[in-house]
Amino acid sequence: MSFEKEIPSNVEVVNILGINDKNLKYIKSIFPNVMINVRGNTIFIDGQDKDAKEIMRIFDEMVMMNDNGENIEETDVALLTNIKDTQKHGGKKISAISIIENKSIKVKNINQYKYMDLIQNSTVTFGIGPAGTGKTFLAVAAAVKMYSEQKIKKIVLTRPAVEAGERLGYLPGDLSQKIDPYLVPLFDSLEYFFGNEVLAYLIEKRNIEIVPLAYMRGRTLSNACIILDEAQNATMSQIKMFLTRLGENSKIIITGDESQIDLYSKDNSGLKKTRKILSKIDEITVMEFQNTDIVRNPIVSKILEIFPDK
Repeated sequence: MSFEKEIPSNVEVVNILGINDKNLKYIKSIFPNVMINVRGNTIFIDGQDKDAKEIMRIFDEMVMMNDNGENIEETDVALLTNIKDTQKHGGKKISAISIIENKSIKVKNINQYKYMDLIQNSTVTFGIGPAGTGKTFLAVAAAVKMYSEQKIKKIVLTRPAVEAGERLGYLPGDLSQKIDPYLVPLFDSLEYFFGNEVLAYLIEKRNIEIVPLAYMRGRTLSNACIILDEAQNATMSQIKMFLTRLGENSKIIITGDESQIDLYSKDNSGLKKTRKILSKIDEITVMEFQNTDIVRNPIVSKILEIFPDK
């Protein structure tokens, strides 16, 4: 069937189609059996009814995003082609997620969007994948968002203190100073959202805790989001201990890269075993990122493809 979509006269068509029709070309690649042509402000769509209506929906969303003053990029179009629930985002730029006042994040691909959605709708979420896919940063962002919306009262972040080639004993300082370097990435993510002063205040009030995994034993955490980072360096018994810290109205996020195990014996890593045996529980979900989801310099994914797993 043939359809026509009129772009409002007050909208610059290039804002919708993209520079050099980049957005249009992407849509055509997703719907290869549909003919899409543009003349002036009119888009002509010829194809199966279902596909043509879906393309019309995508263009409607893009026009609404433009009306909201958003710059529409290929990433946004990719998300629009994968997310059908228009009531969910109502024309807002779905790649931009508001986390805290005056702070938003931009998800870079559909898996990052799904990851944020899984965290919101699951009690326990595993984020598995290579470095640079945003596992830890997005987990912290989700926790900060829940905290800012008063859905939780505490954020707890933890990592196993396992060396990546170095030894703790050779680091200067007391135990606390030796452990601090392991927790720096978590501090960095929190500082991005709260700033130094607010973060220091929240840590002082114990609304935010950043502790080594060993310090979690014996605790029950209610009304909290609890994040275990670098979980590939935790044993099965440690992950079990961590999971059983879960109290009322709490969520757990476990992140890790199963190809980067720093334990003396890689067989001791409990991440892969744990998330597989728990994945059958409805309240527990697993998001697996791939090398194609890496959002650092593109060369990172090429490097990881060449180097074999450790």
